[in-house]
Amino acid sequence: MARSTKLTFLTLLILGGGFYFFLSPSPPPFFSPEMISSSLKPRPQWAIAPLASDEAERVRSILSQKFTFLGEGAQAIAFQSEDGKYVLKFFKMRRFTPSWSDELCPHVVRRRFRNLHWVFNGYKNAYQDLRKETGLIWIHLNKTDNLHQTIQVHDREGLCYHLDADSTEFVIQEKAELIFRYLNRLRKEGKMGEVEKAIASIRSLIQHRINQGYADRDTGVKNNYGFVGDRPIHLDIGRLYKGQKDNQLERMEKALEEWRSKIDMP
Repeated sequence: MARSTKLTFLTLLILGGGFYFFLSPSPPPFFSPEMISSSLKPRPQWAIAPLASDEAERVRSILSQKFTFLGEGAQAIAFQSEDGKYVLKFFKMRRFTPSWSDELCPHVVRRRFRNLHWVFNGYKNAYQDLRKETGLIWIHLNKTDNLHQTIQVHDREGLCYHLDADSTEFVIQEKAELIFRYLNRLRKEGKMGEVEKAIASIRSLIQHRINQGYADRDTGVKNNYGFVGDRPIHLDIGRLYKGQKDNQLERMEKALEEWRSKIDMP
């Protein structure tokens, strides 16, 4: 009797596990077009001047390449161009635009739209006033109907997606070597003079941005700055805003001090 009860219990347990397996929702995919799609209408505050013919051709040439997964942050998913020179950032629009269920919570709707305005305004301002300093090639914050181009991206699992450029919000930025990876490489190559020159150029970059009247809400350093060749650029610019309250120089000095202490530099 006891054996029969145990067998019955085991059978029910197996069946229950099977039903759970079939009925439970599958884990969400790492990437899908739905993650970066939106129903946003074009807005004047995010419009930019038309590109010159040579600039437009450059953008089309970049977008015609294959892109592979590079990384992701809170705001965007980044893909690297086939030639390794550019990064295509797609915004996580599900984070910035409310769903139907969010409408039940007005504060959630307000928060999503506030974050959207912060990020898009940051990129728009940088594109207008700090294009070289941020490595921005082009921003596409408003949907268009004149690109007529498909973007091919491969996620980190190798899955391929074809995205309509006109209906997707994205930015194109120069591919940079992250700041401390760059400094470590120079140090290992014995180029200590180049190390100090790079550090001075990063300080100048931040001071120039401050002098231009822009502050940064982002407190990060190691993933927010990098080098294109020997030119420093500000990578993550979704938190830039017009203002004076900025202690990025102090944060940079602290990060550099920590880096020096780890490698026993004077």
